[in-house]
This record gives sequence, structure tokens and C-alpha cells, in this order.
Amino acid sequence: MSDIIVPGFKSSELIADLNKAFDGFSPEERAKLVKQVNGVFQFVIKNSEGKEEIFTVDVKKEGKVVRGKGNVKADAVLTLKDGDFVDLATGKLNGQKAYMSGKLKIKGQIMLAMKLDNVFKAVNPTAKL
Repeated sequence: MSDIIVPGFKSSELIADLNKAFDGFSPEERAKLVKQVNGVFQFVIKNSEGKEEIFTVDVKKEGKVVRGKGNVKADAVLTLKDGDFVDLATGKLNGQKAYMSGKLKIKGQIMLAMKLDNVFKAVNPTAKL
């Protein structure tokens, strides 16, 4: 089991899948995604029990995912509920609508969050943000 997967956080399974996708990329594919996105995302996710987990997705230097804050500064910090993250990552929830309705809070580079669809498409080609 991955150290990224956290019991009680469905989103952690998707984040672990994203890490697996990064691991499966060729150096060229990884370099292309890093060039496209060029950012570090930090997800602050709250589950239904009120617990909070942080995951950092580095698509600026390496193309990797870590549980916690990691050792790179986030360009965009996204805060949302566990279920909303799952809906967002699987394309069931539109990122702009989530932001406008208050389901998604973003600190830092808001425009960078628009590039998240490239990241999620690495795992789920039908994802839409």
C-alpha cells in the first residue's frame, strides 16, 4: 500500500493513482507535462469526520506527489472537501463552478489552478476542470 493512501480519504486513492501515472511516464512525457503545467499544487483536503490531510503535487521540477507539505513551496494551495476533490478529479465537478460556489478555495496563483486539468488528465483522460 502506498504511503500516500490515507484511510477515510477517498481523494488519497486518486492522488496515489496520479503518483503512479507520473511514475509510469517516460522522461519525455514527464518533461512535457512539467513544461505545460510548471507549478506546485498543495491540496488541503477535509474528510467527513473533519480530519485534514495535505498532499503536494510537484509538476514544476519532478512530476511527483508527496503526502504532507513536501520540501517545495506551493504555487497554489487548494482547499476542499474529500468528496469534492473526488468529483473534481473525475470530471464530475467543474473547477470554475466549484470555485465560484465556495466548494474550492485557492490561495496563491489562481490561474495556475486552471492547468490542473492537464494533471488530472494524466490519470483520467475524461477529467474536466
